Amino acid sequence: MTVTTDVTGLSPTTIYRLAAEGRLTLKRIAGRVVVETPGVIDLVRNAEPWKPGTRGAAARAKRAEVARLSLR
Repeated sequence: MTVTTDVTGLSPTTIYRLAAEGRLTLKRIAGRVVVETPGVIDLVRNAEPWKPGTRGAAARAKRAEVARLSLR
């Protein structure tokens, strides 16, 4: 499961929740819980595309304005 959390960036709790929802299949092998690879691939393939956010844009603009004014 550690590889799945590293690849997806999801927490183990989220992985277990997705399995409970039927979106991932977990198996037990030699006492360890593993995630079937096709489920992880489908999860990533069907994820929402990343778009750059505008969070913090106003603060960056304000800092840039302050910097410009200080150089005058």
